[in-house]
Amino acid sequence: MRLLAAVMTIATLLPAGARASDFWDEVRTPGLRAWRNDLARARVALRARRFDQARTAAEAAITRLPDRAEGHVVRALVAGEVGALERAKEYLLTALSHDPGCLDNPAEGARAAEIFAKTGDYPHARQVLARLLGRMQPGGIRRTLYGLYGDVLLSLGPDQTADAIRAYREALRSGRHDPRASLGLALALRRQTAEGTEWRDLARSVASRGRLEALLSSLAVPEEERAARRAVAAEAIEDEAAARTAWRSIESGPWADHAAEQAQ
Repeated sequence: MRLLAAVMTIATLLPAGARASDFWDEVRTPGLRAWRNDLARARVALRARRFDQARTAAEAAITRLPDRAEGHVVRALVAGEVGALERAKEYLLTALSHDPGCLDNPAEGARAAEIFAKTGDYPHARQVLARLLGRMQPGGIRRTLYGLYGDVLLSLGPDQTADAIRAYREALRSGRHDPRASLGLALALRRQTAEGTEWRDLARSVASRGRLEALLSSLAVPEEERAARRAVAAEAIEDEAAARTAWRSIESGPWADHAAEQAQ
């Protein structure tokens, strides 16, 4: 009876909106309220690019409730922002082991997918993006993510070409010029068949704008995939020597055989 009375007394001291949820959540999971506060501070600091503060708050949240995924996610995003990509990937894998849905937030999921892609972990990048895109509302961010999704799928090899084409077309659905998706689609179509004009038109539209190397360096794809895009752009402007040089530079990866055929 004394315990029940004490519990009821504490409950009456909480704000009205918190009595039915926060209080009993805290009873079931001691430390939950402090964990939420730590996590909120970490996210605010991350958005403000105060990375040391964000890391400290995220680590405090992890210490309180290590089996909760969100603290690991924020710590991973901080690591990614400061360039520690391999460490960021490790933190993300830990987070996913606790909760496969921990990256369903569009902003956090998009950044996590990019980290996986930049570290060459394309299977996990595909996993995160497929789940995320299936839950997002139509809009500009979703189209941008479809461009990344196409890059990830194409980097996985020939078996993913058809899905990559669909992803790129979704990225370009609005009709706006997106050089990343346009060049990716050109490469995917070129790999399907050298016939037709669509892939040439797409690649030419990107090459004619200049700054091709700047675009290629911004992509989260293997160097072999950059070379393949370089080759397709060269073919589109009828620079056959540059195209052969680019194809011949591709000596490994799932598309190496295709590149060798094009270099003949």
